[in-house]
Amino acid sequence: DIACGSFFSLALKSDGTVVVWGAGTATQVPSSLTDVVAVAGGDKHILALKSDGTVVAWGDNDDGQTTVPAGLTDVTDIASGFSHNLALKSDGTVVAWGRQDKGQSDVPAGLTGVTAIAGGKYHSLALKSDGTVVAWGDNGLGQKDVPEGLTDVTAVAGASSHGLALKSDGTVVAWGWNSYGQTDVPAGLTDVAAIAAGHN
Repeated sequence: DIACGSFFSLALKSDGTVVVWGAGTATQVPSSLTDVVAVAGGDKHILALKSDGTVVAWGDNDDGQTTVPAGLTDVTDIASGFSHNLALKSDGTVVAWGRQDKGQSDVPAGLTGVTAIAGGKYHSLALKSDGTVVAWGDNGLGQKDVPEGLTDVTAVAGASSHGLALKSDGTVVAWGWNSYGQTDVPAGLTDVAAIAAGHN
């Protein structure tokens, strides 16, 4: 697995250890960290999911982003926004912590059946088992305005101010800020296997 933040990059090795390079406190990997199965990078912090379903975080903690909620277990996936984090539990529920000024850590009440998560700068995305997408947090640029009728989604990705969804037919749907054409999906784009979103 690989991920990046504002000033660093990180790689998860097959032996369950993490290598980070670049600048900032996020490059200081906890010396005892092993058995990692997934990683996620925020602005200046990192999350690591361990094989036992627990989460380890390090780096800047100005917004509580590295203060993992006490008792958080049974985690199957992780995601980071700018200064907030998401954890998907095995029961299909989501736990969020860190920066909250735009509602990005305020998981919608009753949200269940989640199969994947993604973090934008100040917003969050959840993919449900029925192929629909739920978004919450900042909406100043339409980043949580999931297109009406969007279904059959198999993956989601969050950028600074836009979102992406990969559909089961290999096509991509995008929404949110489009000042640079970032939501103008190329005509005829098909057979897509994975998606990722950049800064804006």
